[in-house]
Amino acid sequence: MTGTKLTKSLCATVAIVIFAALVFSGCSKSPMSVQKVTEEPKVLSRSASYSAFSSPTSPSLYAEKIISASTGGRLELLDVILDVPPGAVDVDTLFSITIPDVSVFFNDFGTNGLVFNKPVSVTMSYRDADLSGIDESTIRIGWLDKDSGEWEDMVCEVDFMNKVVTAELDHFSAYGLISD
Repeated sequence: MTGTKLTKSLCATVAIVIFAALVFSGCSKSPMSVQKVTEEPKVLSRSASYSAFSSPTSPSLYAEKIISASTGGRLELLDVILDVPPGAVDVDTLFSITIPDVSVFFNDFGTNGLVFNKPVSVTMSYRDADLSGIDESTIRIGWLDKDSGEWEDMVCEVDFMNKVVTAELDHFSAYGLISD
């Protein structure tokens, strides 16, 4: 064999070996493999029977409470609980929960933009959620970054038995129960 034929033969053999290795190893990085496209998380909806709770004249709910800086406290509205530990804020502060639309699990916590010295715990129940088509293991709390319009995942604890999700917040913003 001449040098050119040997080089071509060697290149062809190497190409076949690489192709076979990719096919048999199932390499997910192969340009020929199908890549899974992940969707933007969706806010959970309440079941139709529960959504009837909302009246057309007042579709939103609101609660507020001044919580002591030295003793902390709790604020509850519908299926949302904020637990504020002592020292989370420097002075007694007005805390609020707004549920703008009871048909979805989306909440605004205020005072908006408030940053905490110690994490504030939020617990949200999804007992009344419409879980059709939802993989319950993907339910979590996220906060809405209003600048980017994207949901940011929180580190959460999910109690599947009681259908509640708990997270520690370091600031107030809009939060929701989201799922893929």
